[in-house]
Amino acid sequence: MIRLLKLIVLILGLMLVALSSAATPSPVQRYFQSLQSLRADFIQRVFNDRGQVTQTSSGRMLMRKPSQFRWDYRTPAEQIVVADGERLWAYDVDLAQVTVRKLDRALSSTPLALLTGATPIEDAFTVSGVRNRDGLDWYDLTPKQPQPEFRLLRVAFKGDTLVTLELEDGFGQRTRLDFQKLERNPSLDPALLKFTPPPGVDVVGDAS
Repeated sequence: MIRLLKLIVLILGLMLVALSSAATPSPVQRYFQSLQSLRADFIQRVFNDRGQVTQTSSGRMLMRKPSQFRWDYRTPAEQIVVADGERLWAYDVDLAQVTVRKLDRALSSTPLALLTGATPIEDAFTVSGVRNRDGLDWYDLTPKQPQPEFRLLRVAFKGDTLVTLELEDGFGQRTRLDFQKLERNPSLDPALLKFTPPPGVDVVGDAS
């Protein structure tokens, strides 16, 4: 779960920092230029190569540029994942276990550079023109260098609101995030973007 989640969150972070480099920015690109934070409910679905749903989960997410986020999975199991800018914390409530790693070690170098704004989007991705499907405007982002976790990122907007993010790997498996009640540039409580392990849980990894 952690490998998949960190990729999804990083790519969403990429959208926060990077869709701003075109010579003539589109309305969507202009939207991202001024985007500093997000808050939304989400539904996450995993599809196999035959298009069948193999996993569904839901929860709430927070994100603040450049490298802080929090994902609270509520169903089917309660899990909390927090990046505080230095470390990535993953808390499995049922197992009473926290796994922690330094952020630069937990995340591959290319997505991390994109998330922190060090790499422009055009250096890492080929971005397709917009196309309309099911009332949504879709963009495809294809990595210029092979990535181990995915081969294609799709992003969909309704008007100027982000509604869907979809990743496809080399085996045809897709992970789709649909956002609801999305708030653009909300004021976020800094305490929610920090994590302190609850008393009595096992902590595994580099917490020092």
